[in-house]
Amino acid sequence: MPPVDQAPVAERHWFLRVLPTLQWLVLGILVLVTAIFYEDVNAMRLAARAAVLGSNKDGGVVHETGVSQAPSNKLELGRKGGPRAPLLTAPPAPDSAAPVPMAGRAPKVSVVTLDNTGETEGAPVETNDETASTETPVEAGQEVEAGGKTAPRSDPAPSSGSDLRPGGPVPLPDVPASIGGEWRSIDKTQPLTGEDLSAPGALEAAAEKRSFRKEIIVMVANEGGAILAANAVANLRSVGIEHYLIVTNEPKSCDLLMNGPWGITCGYTSYLKNHERLKDYQLLAEEGATPFRLWWVRFHFLDRLVQLGYNPMYIDTDVSFRVNPYPLLKGPFKEYSLFAQDETGHFNGVNIGWIYAQNARSNGRVRWVLNQTVTRMMEILEHQPEPLTRWDGQPVVGAKEALWDQHIYNDVLESCVYGEDMRRRSMQRLIEPRDDLRRAWEVEQGYPMDGAAFDEGRVVVNAEDVPLTARGDPMDLRAGSHAVKFKPLTCYDHFTPDEASEPPEKIAAAPPWLVAGWSGVHGDEKFQGVSGNWNLYPPRVAVAHFVGGLAKQTTFKSLGWWRYGSDAFRKRSLHGLQTELDRGGALAVAGLRAGVDSADAMEATSAYGAAVANVVRLALAAGRRPVIPALDCGSRWITRGGPGAFLGVRDRLHVVVSGRCDADSAAGGGGPHPPPGGVVFERPGFGACCQSVQFDCNEGVIPQVDLDRDPRFESLRDDVAYVKVDELLGSGVDEDGLLAVDGAGLEEKLRGPSLVVVELGDSTRGYGDGQHVPGLRAPDAKQAERVLEFFRTCQNMNCVTPRTVWPNENSFCDDPNRKVG
Repeated sequence: MPPVDQAPVAERHWFLRVLPTLQWLVLGILVLVTAIFYEDVNAMRLAARAAVLGSNKDGGVVHETGVSQAPSNKLELGRKGGPRAPLLTAPPAPDSAAPVPMAGRAPKVSVVTLDNTGETEGAPVETNDETASTETPVEAGQEVEAGGKTAPRSDPAPSSGSDLRPGGPVPLPDVPASIGGEWRSIDKTQPLTGEDLSAPGALEAAAEKRSFRKEIIVMVANEGGAILAANAVANLRSVGIEHYLIVTNEPKSCDLLMNGPWGITCGYTSYLKNHERLKDYQLLAEEGATPFRLWWVRFHFLDRLVQLGYNPMYIDTDVSFRVNPYPLLKGPFKEYSLFAQDETGHFNGVNIGWIYAQNARSNGRVRWVLNQTVTRMMEILEHQPEPLTRWDGQPVVGAKEALWDQHIYNDVLESCVYGEDMRRRSMQRLIEPRDDLRRAWEVEQGYPMDGAAFDEGRVVVNAEDVPLTARGDPMDLRAGSHAVKFKPLTCYDHFTPDEASEPPEKIAAAPPWLVAGWSGVHGDEKFQGVSGNWNLYPPRVAVAHFVGGLAKQTTFKSLGWWRYGSDAFRKRSLHGLQTELDRGGALAVAGLRAGVDSADAMEATSAYGAAVANVVRLALAAGRRPVIPALDCGSRWITRGGPGAFLGVRDRLHVVVSGRCDADSAAGGGGPHPPPGGVVFERPGFGACCQSVQFDCNEGVIPQVDLDRDPRFESLRDDVAYVKVDELLGSGVDEDGLLAVDGAGLEEKLRGPSLVVVELGDSTRGYGDGQHVPGLRAPDAKQAERVLEFFRTCQNMNCVTPRTVWPNENSFCDDPNRKVG
């Protein structure tokens, strides 16, 4: 039995063990409560002190410290009219890691900077009223041209103050119930599950799910094309259309669409996937711009859909519906069974980026055209053992000569019109000149030389036939009689006696106001995109096809036709780097005028390309996304168009004209221009600019039009700081012999604001004329790796000495020291 005095000792030991735990628990609860309510408590404390001690004349709360009392102008980031940092009295030492106080012109948004202690301080910024636009405002949903046109506006963006972030998803907006009218198919189709559409019975089942009133729109996409497919889906939806069928080359390509934020339904195809002759034509790789197997399957599926009694439409993913075209197709054009985009003015030279068949007989001429196209492709694919030869007897080299589907389709059309087997364009080199030797060969073959002209007809467009835009306005199309070109289809075999006795079905060449191309297509230039008139609203074309356009995503954005958020469906090469840079913010350069005053396009674009490359290097070294400034449309070297060209610009190889840049953009490119010929921009403050199609990349960078219009960059637009270029220069020089920016400490110096704008205009150290952007000198290993990774993906943006200019068949603006292969 233990001694009697041990019991009390045991009680003391238990209590001592528990006491520290209780103490720490109470302390933790106090810390947690303090952290949760700190902001509110601190605000109350400061308000109480202000009530007792008063405020200084500048409005800052007086703080009591152990040394002195000093006013604080700390504001919430992004507040309009926020503080402006003081000017630097001298540039920091090149190796300084201290943040550079930002200074410069009074911006339209707050300028918030960090001093050496990490606090946000500064002085008030005056409003700059001189940049206010004097352009006539336009009602929501309108934009004008002489006689009532406006520069177009994009579909409604998410409202400000949302949770959108750079690189993140953007929800699709609701489409008003009135949009689409009787041809509205939103929520009237069923989804697919990523199935193989070439499996037995799969296409029949898919068509049943995806069609609306027997209408179905077919698109094809590989993994790299998923982003354009996503934008096309959003575009179709904006005019009330959801009866689409997307066919991908692989299950993973379809997965990319289905698993994205918009959950785009699709299926894939195994059609010809394991055909033994694909290797012979170097067609095993299916990513890139020439996915031949997908091109073939479109005709195969169009053929089958017509056989099943559907009205299929095929569109390339660079086609944009400015209105819902069905009122026109089912009204004025109802007697035509096959439609083509007119590319040459001849029925044997149509473009196949837009094809439509309606009310076609299951064993009629229209189906014969589609079926015969597939038959001839298979004949060529399976041709063996002797080598194929071109029209001139030379061996065929690769699929572009032998299996180019547009050439085969045009030969089939010509055969069907003349009623005999003709193969004028098959085995012809892509876009080969039709010289005297070729003409002599055509005569020798007995091919008609009458120019393959269409017949002329008329269609009557009633007022109720004029389609409405996504905002409910009628397109710019007058009611009344319009010319149309067409041809009866005769064809020459495979018809039953009953079918042979039926009236011939007819093909119509879509007038340019129904379907228009960017450039290099037949018809009045005022309907072509390259003239800049796709900027006008209401639109003068129903369906726009970007055939002939360069830098298509940038072009879509410049017109306001891009659905932000589509980039979520891209498999990015720079995903990791872009995510890292988005955390740091963005960097732009204001006052860039490289090449503006030169009349020589080569000289001017080389200067601009070199400047852009340096913008990229500086931004990457600072750990930020580079903002690519637009060009001034008034630059002397930019090619001019005729009187009907928007802003007088028609320069396919270099720029795309946009009416959607901010006249006072933080990017500093372009500049305010008075609207031409009575055109009114979307709203006050909008201006015209020219985006480069040469120095362009679809990831990693922020084109100026994106900075100005992408809702995910609102945080950048609302948190801007300016720094004079001279304050960043070190003592070393770049490849142009001008003072450069040292890489050491640059990221830390510019840390803080979401968007840093480097101003060139007031430089006294060689950059005041805006012709150059300083280069980057002595980057550290991390900075150098960022630059290398970026230019490895975006090669066209790396314009270094010696400089060449892209696009060019043999050379683009790239680092001449890059190792090939």
